[in-house]
Amino acid sequence: MDAMATEPLVRDIMHTPPVKVTPITPVNEAAQIMMDKGVGSLIIVDDSDNLIGIVTKTDIVREVVAKGLSRNVPVGNIMTKNPYFVLEDYTVKEAAELMGTHNIGHLPVLSRNNMKPVGMISKRDIIRLAPHYITLVYVLQSQVEKR
Repeated sequence: MDAMATEPLVRDIMHTPPVKVTPITPVNEAAQIMMDKGVGSLIIVDDSDNLIGIVTKTDIVREVVAKGLSRNVPVGNIMTKNPYFVLEDYTVKEAAELMGTHNIGHLPVLSRNNMKPVGMISKRDIIRLAPHYITLVYVLQSQVEKR
C-alpha cells in the first residue's frame, strides 16, 4: 500500500470555511471578526476571491497596537502579502515542514481546482490533530533560527 495514502491530508484538519476579509477592512473590524470567529488569522482576498495576503493577531499587536497606529488602518497596510499557502491535498507533514522552515503559524489552504481559499491550517490544528508532526515544525524552526 502507498505510504502517502495513509498520511493525513490538510483538508482533513483545516478550518473551513476560511474567514476572509478584503484589504480595506479596518483593523478594529478585523480584530472583532477574529474574536467572534475564534481564529488567530484572517485570509485577505481581492474582489475575485483570490488570496492576496494574511493578517494575524500578532501582526495587529506588532504593527498597530505597539506602534500606536489608528485602529481604523486598513488590514491591507499591515498584511503579509503573497503569503505561503498549501493546497487542500497536501499532507499534514508537508504543511508542518513549510511552517517550520519559514517560522509561520498559519497557512491558507487553497483549492487545487481554482486556487481559491477553502480553509486555514494552524500550528494549533497540527498539535491537536496530528501531534507527532509538531516536533517537525519546531525542529525545522530552530534550524532556521540558527542560520
